[in-house]
Amino acid sequence: MERSGKRVSFGEILSLSHGFLGILLIVGTPWALAELFALKDQAGIKRLKLVTLGLVIAAFLSCIFLAAPTYINYYPAAKAEITAGPNPWVHGILMEIKEHIGLLEPMIMFSAFFIVWYYSDNLIRDTTARRSTIALLVLGFVLAFLVMGMGAYIAKTGSIR
Repeated sequence: MERSGKRVSFGEILSLSHGFLGILLIVGTPWALAELFALKDQAGIKRLKLVTLGLVIAAFLSCIFLAAPTYINYYPAAKAEITAGPNPWVHGILMEIKEHIGLLEPMIMFSAFFIVWYYSDNLIRDTTARRSTIALLVLGFVLAFLVMGMGAYIAKTGSIR
């Protein structure tokens, strides 16, 4: 792929894919919450299972399989650019927070997924399982939203090439 006469690097493709899957997490989590609040029958449980499975896949792909190679192989140049610029705290604070939240996000989504699949037959009546799943999904949404904002600010201050 080319843009303005320049080739798009593999690091940029990884970074874009990472961001795209983050957007799917931000869009998919309210969908899962809506399914959970409207849960009345087995068809709703089936949809909830599919949505939470998609969230787990997106979280693991984005936070582990795409973020790690991007950070290891392409981020050092961007880190040098950020720390040499007017806002070196961006790496020292935001990137560290973003990395650690990124490790938590797949676990949070997997926990919600596990509750939905384990309690699926009783999820309509089991308010404790439903509330736990709601809490996990809300936490996952808030963290994904924060990470997306931090990622946008980090990308603004330094680029991955």
